[in-house]
Amino acid sequence: MATPYSKLALAGSIATLVAACSATTSPAPTSGFQIAEPAPAAEIPAPPETAGFQINGESFAGDLIFEDRDGRVVALYRHAVDGAETLVADLETDPAFLVDGVRRFSGLSDRGVDLTVEMVSGPCQAGGRLHARFATVSVGRLVFDGCAREVGPVTSWSEELPRYFSAIEACETAGNQSSMAFARRGGGAVVHARTQGQTAVIRYHYGESGRWECRVDNGRATWSIVPETAGPQPGEGAPRFIPGRIPSAGEGCYLYERVETEDGDVLGALAHDVCTPGFALAPNTRFG
Repeated sequence: MATPYSKLALAGSIATLVAACSATTSPAPTSGFQIAEPAPAAEIPAPPETAGFQINGESFAGDLIFEDRDGRVVALYRHAVDGAETLVADLETDPAFLVDGVRRFSGLSDRGVDLTVEMVSGPCQAGGRLHARFATVSVGRLVFDGCAREVGPVTSWSEELPRYFSAIEACETAGNQSSMAFARRGGGAVVHARTQGQTAVIRYHYGESGRWECRVDNGRATWSIVPETAGPQPGEGAPRFIPGRIPSAGEGCYLYERVETEDGDVLGALAHDVCTPGFALAPNTRFG
C-alpha cells in the first residue's frame, strides 16, 4: 500500500506544479557503481518534513518539493549555482510522463526563459553517492546534468534499488533455472529489497503464488517461500519493480516509470499503484 508521502510525491508528478531554477553547464553523471565526480559546488538542504526530490550535479544543486495546498498538489523547485542568481519558475507536469514513464516538469522562469526538469529512474552517481535517478535541468539553451534522490519524512524502499540490480539479475537467472520455476509463474515483481549482514534479500510477489524471497550471498542466489504469517517489510510493494521490461498500457492498475541505464538500456519499470483508495490523480488522467 502506498504511504501518504508516496501518494503526495506521485500525485505531484501528475498534477499542476510550481518550481524554481538557475544557470551554467556541467558534465553528465556516470551510471553504474563507480565512485563519481566531486561533490556539487552548491548545496540546497531540503526543508524538514517535506516530500520531493533533491538534485545534485558537479556545479549545481536543486530541489523539487511537493506541497499540498488546500487539496491541490504543487511543487517548489529551487536551483543553485555558485556565483549565479537563483532563477524561479512556475512549472507544470508534462503529460508525456503517462506515455514514456519519464518525469518532466516545464514552464517559464520569472525572466521569461523556458525551463524543464526531467528525471529518469536508474543508477546515477554524483558527489560519490549512488542516486536512484538521472536528472537533467534545461534553462533556455543551457543544460545541467546531475542525479536526483527522493527526500521526505518517509522515502520509498526503491531509493535503494540501484544497489540491488546485480542481486536481482542473479535472482532472475537462478529463478529461471530452478526446478521450482513453475511455481513462480505469473509475472513476478520485486516488492522490497534489503541487506542482512552480507546477504541481499530480494522479496518478490508472483500473482497467485504469493510472496517469495531470493537471498544472494557471494553471487549465489537461493529461493524460499515467504510464510503467509510474515508481515510486510516497510513500504513493501510501493512501488513494485518489474525487471527487464516496461509493461504495456492497460496492464494492471499502475502508472509505470521507466528504469534504465545511462545509455538508455531498459532495466525495468517501477509500477505505482493508482487504484489505492484516496489516491489523488489529475482530472482526466489515463494510466497503464
